[in-house]
Amino acid sequence: MIKIKIKQSVINTFERVGIDYKKYSLTTDNDGNKITVNNRFGGGSCETSPLIARLIEWVYQTSNDYEVGNQKVNVSDFDRIRYFILDQDNNAYMTCID
Repeated sequence: MIKIKIKQSVINTFERVGIDYKKYSLTTDNDGNKITVNNRFGGGSCETSPLIARLIEWVYQTSNDYEVGNQKVNVSDFDRIRYFILDQDNNAYMTCID
């Protein structure tokens, strides 16, 4: 079991946008917990950790908010979370975000 190292800039972003990352397991095996996430446009699905699944959900919700004019989240914070997903789980990023 390897503990995931989260950069301080990402932690600051989580705190700024209200993501409680501490409630999720921060190990590479995530204690065996996997969640199936689906591409919101029907482009497939994959299994990932609960934290990454939560972040994908957050990206989708924030994107929806932007589409209706609610731009509370800085673009830099949005991008930092997307890049964190890519860094942690390339498959989930390619399936659900890209």
